[in-house]
Amino acid sequence: MKWVQLTVTISPEASEAVANQLFDLDAPGVEIRDAQPPSSQSATLISHFPMDDLVGDRVQKVQRFIDSLPEWDLPAGQASIKLKAIQDTDWTEEWRSAFPPQKIGNRIIVAPTWVKIVPEPSDVLVRLDPGMAFGTGHHPTTRLSIRLLEKTIKGNEIVADIGTGSGILSISAAKLGAVRIDAVDLDESTLPVAAGNLKQNDVESVVRLQAGNGLDSCSGKYDVIVANILTKVLLPMIPELPQSLNLDGKVILSGITAQEAAQVVKTLNMHQLFPVDIERDEEWVAILARMGEQSFEPNA
Repeated sequence: MKWVQLTVTISPEASEAVANQLFDLDAPGVEIRDAQPPSSQSATLISHFPMDDLVGDRVQKVQRFIDSLPEWDLPAGQASIKLKAIQDTDWTEEWRSAFPPQKIGNRIIVAPTWVKIVPEPSDVLVRLDPGMAFGTGHHPTTRLSIRLLEKTIKGNEIVADIGTGSGILSISAAKLGAVRIDAVDLDESTLPVAAGNLKQNDVESVVRLQAGNGLDSCSGKYDVIVANILTKVLLPMIPELPQSLNLDGKVILSGITAQEAAQVVKTLNMHQLFPVDIERDEEWVAILARMGEQSFEPNA
């Protein structure tokens, strides 16, 4: 069977939104490659589709979606779409090779299910099948979230994972010692992938997976709330955070560009949530905040 490789060049800020669109068009997987500054401020998305009479329609839908990005306050940048014919065996191996095992932080190793690996006794191994969901550990926003989770989870925490995607952050929290995680995603199509990853890591009894709209789908209070989503979604969620946190609770926010960090910090401060740690990876920023601590300004 012949396939077509569809490559989209887009701004980093819009990369996840465009990847979601590719998944909606039935892409079996999407690889996101962030260009290294200063050579380029763009991201490359690579997906594959059967070479059939729907190819042209898919390209048109992707182009229309890119044209609509300004309506969502997302810059398209120097956007482009390219097509290339490719054999089945070629793209399958190429896609898998894009997800080698990697160590994140001091202890967590994220490895796809098809790779054999023997971790050290002190390591925390997270097995993952990316499938049709975000969160492979190879995107900076995911790495930042995991690094802050490793600093935050000490054991026995109750956690909310907003926008769980592949379930990678819930799995990491569970393996670091959290006793209950409520994992929520607005996109129901991601849930079967997340459920499979929870089973693969034997954390089904700890993670409660559900479709829902952020904190509106959660009940009770949490020791840690982690959300790796777009800043435009994070900002209206911030006022809801204090009422969902236990005393001395913490929030981890990722998916923030360096240019957006100051706005997020300002909004957190307005609601008595103050950053205690800010990490940066390429052009992305993640913020760890808690109630009642002195704020500091992010390094842009």
